[in-house]
Amino acid sequence: MKYLATAHILWLLTIFILCSSSVAAQNNHVLGYCPEELTNTESVGFEEAGKISAAIRIPGVTMMRYKGGKITRIRIAVKDGFEKPSVWIRTSLTASSVVTQSIKELNNGWNEVELNKSFTITGEELYIGYTATQPSGFKGIMTSGHGNENTSLIAYENNWNDYHNEIGILFIQAIVEAEIPANDLGVINGTIDKDYYQPSESLKINATVENLGTQSVDAYRVSWLIDGEAQGDGTSITERLEPIQTKTFSNIFCLSNLTEGKHYAQMVVKAVDIFDEKSDNDTLSIPFYVYTSSFPRTVLLEHFTSLPCINCPEGDRLLEEIVPNRQDVAWVSHHVGYKEDEFTLTESRPYVNFGVLGNPYIILDRTTFDGDTPAFIFNNKSTTELNMYFDIATQQPSFVQLKAELTASGKDLSITIDGEAKDFFQPLYPRATLNVFLVEDHVKAIGSQAGDVDKKYHDNIVRAILTRQTGNLISWSDETTFNFTTTTTADDSWDISQLRVVAFVTAATDRSTNYPTGEVLNTTQSRISNLSGIALQGIATDNTQTIYNMEGQIVGNNQLNPGLYIIKKGNDIKKAIIR
Repeated sequence: MKYLATAHILWLLTIFILCSSSVAAQNNHVLGYCPEELTNTESVGFEEAGKISAAIRIPGVTMMRYKGGKITRIRIAVKDGFEKPSVWIRTSLTASSVVTQSIKELNNGWNEVELNKSFTITGEELYIGYTATQPSGFKGIMTSGHGNENTSLIAYENNWNDYHNEIGILFIQAIVEAEIPANDLGVINGTIDKDYYQPSESLKINATVENLGTQSVDAYRVSWLIDGEAQGDGTSITERLEPIQTKTFSNIFCLSNLTEGKHYAQMVVKAVDIFDEKSDNDTLSIPFYVYTSSFPRTVLLEHFTSLPCINCPEGDRLLEEIVPNRQDVAWVSHHVGYKEDEFTLTESRPYVNFGVLGNPYIILDRTTFDGDTPAFIFNNKSTTELNMYFDIATQQPSFVQLKAELTASGKDLSITIDGEAKDFFQPLYPRATLNVFLVEDHVKAIGSQAGDVDKKYHDNIVRAILTRQTGNLISWSDETTFNFTTTTTADDSWDISQLRVVAFVTAATDRSTNYPTGEVLNTTQSRISNLSGIALQGIATDNTQTIYNMEGQIVGNNQLNPGLYIIKKGNDIKKAIIR
C-alpha cells in the first residue's frame, strides 16, 4: 500500500501478547499488545496527505473476562504532527463508533485520553483505535516488535489493511475498570457449521468454556439443549481449569423433530461444589433455522468482458454453449475489468472489487466457488466443469422468490418487482437488498471485437442499474411479501424489443471484504410484456417451460434474438415471434 518505510527498524525478539495488569488500582486493567516503554520503536506513515486510522482488535474471548466492566481511558503513542485527532471504540472496523472523542492535540509519545462517557463491556469483540489527518509523507504512527492479525490494523482514507507482517505492534491501549470475581466459569464463544438446516440434517456445535475467575475450578458439568430442552444427560468434567484457561467441547444435534422456523442451539456450563459469582455467562445460545422447503433458484451470472479483450470470444463461446441450455441462469455482462469500450456502464466499475483482475471473468451469485474471491477465470474450464459450478449454485436453498414485469409506453419503461419470502427470511437476512438491472441483447457494436472481428452483435449488455449500487433495502409489505416499482426512459439507441429486466436479492454487505454487496439469494428476469410485435405467451422467465428455435435446439430466454420460437409448457405448445 502507500505507507512509508522507516529510516531505521529495530524489532523486539518477542511478541507482546494481550496483557491484563494492575495500573492504579486492583480493579484497573490494561488491554493492549504493545510494550509500555517507547524503546526500539519505528514510525510509519503514508506518502500522500489524508485521513489515517489505526486500531487493534480485542477478541470476544478476552472481552468476556471483563463483561460488565467499563473502558474509561484510551492511550495511544504517536509522533506529534497529526491534525484533528480522535480516539474511538467500534464493534467492527467499518461500523460506526460506539464511542468517539476528539483530542485537542497529540504530544510526542504517550497520550492518555479520559473518555467523557465510559463504555460498558458486553463481551463482544472490540476495535480500539484513533483517526487523524496527516501531512504528506508524515511518519507519525509508532510501532514496535512483531505483531499478529490483531495488532496492526491501519487505514488510509477508510481502506483498512492488516500490516502486521510489515510493521510492528501499534501503541494503543484501553484501560478497563472491572472487578474479576474469584469464581466465574462461563461459555465465552461458540459456532455452528451453518445457519439453516433441513430436518433430516444434523447440526454440529463447538463451544468454549473459560475460567473467567481468579481461582481454579476442579469440576464442572456441560449440558446441551435445543430451545431450552435438554438433549441427553450432559457431561461431568473432573479436570482442573486454571484462571484464563479454556476448553472447547463439541456436540451433534439431531433436528428431525423440529418445525420450520427459528431455533436455538445451546450449551450450559455449571461449576460443581463452588458458587459461581456470575451466572449470566453460563449459557450460550446460537440461533439457527430449519426449513422444510425452499424456492427454485435462478443463478445470477455476471460476466466481465470487453471488446479489446482478445480472450473474450473464447469465453463467450463457452458460455453460449452452456447457458442457452439452462432455464435457471440470468446472464448479464459488465464491460469493465480490462480496458473499457462503447458498452461500459460507469455503475459497473465497483463490481471489479469482487476480485476481477482482467477479462474474461465471471461471478456466480456473488459467492466464492473457485479461489479466494467470487470472481474467477472460466475460459480454462470445460463445459462439464462450468456446468458443475452452475449446478452447485442452483442447489443452494433460496428462501425468497421474485417475479418481474417490464412494460413500455413509447420510450417510457415501467418495472414492477414482486417478492415472496419464507416467514423466517427477515430474521435470517435483516438487511437484504433488492437490485434491479436493465439489460439489452443483440446490440450491434461500432468497434470490432478483438479476437473475433466477425462478431458484430453482443448480448447481455447492462444498460442501467435502477437501484443503489449496493441495492435498495427491501420495504416489506408484511412478514413475507414486498413490492418495488420504478420507471426509467430508454435511450434512443436502445432496441426496446431486446430489453429485459434482471432483479435479484442480496444479503447484507460484509464490509470487511470491500465487496459492493453480499451473496445473491435469488434472481429473476423478464422481457417487455406489452410490446407490439412480440407474442408474449411464455416469454417471461418460467423454469417450467422450454424454448426451441426452428432448428429444434433449446435456447435460453436471454438468447431470444429476432425470429420464430416454439414454447413448450407441459402439453401446451405455442409459437412466439420476436421482431
